[in-house]
Amino acid sequence: MEPPSNEARGQPSIKAETEAAILSIAQPAQKSYQCLECGKSFRRGPSLLTHQRIHTGERPFQCLSCKKRFTQQSSLTIHLRIHTGETPYHCPQCGRCFRQSSNLLKHQQLHAGLRPHLCSECGKCFAQRSNLLIHQRIHTGEMPYLCSECGQTFRQHRSLLIHQRSHQAGGAAWGYECPECGKSFAQSSDLVKHLRVHTGEMPYSCLHCGKNFRYVSNLNRHRRTHTGEKPHACRQCGECFSHLSSRNTHERTHTGERPYGCAECSKKFISSSKLARHRRIHSKKPPFLCNECNKGFFHRPALKRHLYLHKPGVPKGKGSNGTRRLC
Repeated sequence: MEPPSNEARGQPSIKAETEAAILSIAQPAQKSYQCLECGKSFRRGPSLLTHQRIHTGERPFQCLSCKKRFTQQSSLTIHLRIHTGETPYHCPQCGRCFRQSSNLLKHQQLHAGLRPHLCSECGKCFAQRSNLLIHQRIHTGEMPYLCSECGQTFRQHRSLLIHQRSHQAGGAAWGYECPECGKSFAQSSDLVKHLRVHTGEMPYSCLHCGKNFRYVSNLNRHRRTHTGEKPHACRQCGECFSHLSSRNTHERTHTGERPYGCAECSKKFISSSKLARHRRIHSKKPPFLCNECNKGFFHRPALKRHLYLHKPGVPKGKGSNGTRRLC
């Protein structure tokens, strides 16, 4: 028969004795608990004991579903919501749900327009410091995440994870399919954004004019029409632009770069929008039709000029079709 344990005799266990010894050594007179490994101090003894698991590698809290282990009970509780699907933190403005309260608070900054983290290189602002750090890699050229399969590098860890799916299951990288149109996405968050195309949901509102937007990025771009903010300066002449894409297009006027080529006639353009307008020339059917006379036009501005001729009191030109070209 085994002798009774220390707990059965009413005596403290070896683990409890060890923890008590650690606290007695770490606790100076001012009731501050200091880690003997790294010198970090804590106001409460239990906080020190939790911290020391970083050094010891101890992870006493295990998920029964996937066997993943954690240093804190609170971390396990949050993790379990991945398996249960529980998202108890709801955004009152757009209804989006989150597993952690901290993620909800970060998300609400987007609705409030708070972007306190400024890039010193280009002036772009971010709601979260982590996004600023990722953005700064554009300027430094840092690509710290390496694919072990093909050697391709990435700025973001999530970009690497998405890429790695292309090496798995015969290249089946797109795992989230839209039930409305069948389009597939690599991430569930991208599918959620896409579904707004079908539902018509526009959860982001401009505080200045009340206009609604489907995506927060569109709201941020629109907001600059009210503030007059132009944070993107041309690196050649100093002209400033509201949008980074506009600056990049403008800079091609200095470099002469024309990366968008027409497959029909090989003519090249500085932007995809200019190429799209050009392609209408090769199209047999004009996309813009006059509701009055059914005349077709390849460009919207030409249709607008034409519609002016249908206004009462506007004289007709001498053209064979009774219209004139306004330049």
